[in-house]
Amino acid sequence: MGEYRNPSPHRFEQVANFRDLGGHTTADGRRVAPGRLLRSGHLGQASENDLSILARYGLRRVFDFRTAADIAHEGADRLPPGAANVQLPMPDPRRGADIRQLMQDNPPERLGEIFGNGRAEAMMRESAAGLVRERREPYSLFLKALARDEAFPALFHCSAGKDRAGWAGSVVLLTLGVPEDQVVEQYLLSNRAAQEILDRNRLPGREQWLGALAPLLGVKAEYIHSSFEAVRQEWGDFDGYLRDGLRITDAERAAIRANLLE
Repeated sequence: MGEYRNPSPHRFEQVANFRDLGGHTTADGRRVAPGRLLRSGHLGQASENDLSILARYGLRRVFDFRTAADIAHEGADRLPPGAANVQLPMPDPRRGADIRQLMQDNPPERLGEIFGNGRAEAMMRESAAGLVRERREPYSLFLKALARDEAFPALFHCSAGKDRAGWAGSVVLLTLGVPEDQVVEQYLLSNRAAQEILDRNRLPGREQWLGALAPLLGVKAEYIHSSFEAVRQEWGDFDGYLRDGLRITDAERAAIRANLLE
């Protein structure tokens, strides 16, 4: 894998899946500057201690990819002083099932039937490809915001910080010229948070429930490779996706690199 080794040094109480994109290296030998762009799960339940940690970064923008329904369920972001919230809502891709709704509407004994035998993984692969094809506008707006230096330092998130935010982090790193193996490595770090959830819920009688939900709580390399394949099928390569899919100009890409690389 790549050279990225940047686990969070902080112990958050209510903010999950936090990490700094700083430390990744590009194909031309540059490095993503630390403390400029962060990612996490939602901040709806952030504690005062969590806000104190976030305040150390001097955040100016917090990009929230959640929908109104997500926010109603989880709470609006609690922000440190000086940070402005930017909402870029991304509903589930229309070809992907509303996984949260399925989980809420069905008893635990039904979840294995719904998500078992590879069905959960198939849903996640389809959703990952759908984010590429169907959510171009919010990702475009996100990158265009990162082309402006007043956005930094910045943090972005969705609900768990792994799917919508996972592709956002991947798009940023690829835009910067970070090799694909490091992009996959960054994406898979969300499994640390997923394992914590599984461990907390590993109680007698929940084995079938956990087995069914494990592919949904975490991420797999096959999910992001489904995103990569959607890029290749629709636009030929990442440069085509960036230029024609997201409408990012060469000047905007250069500005993003200037803002995030050292």
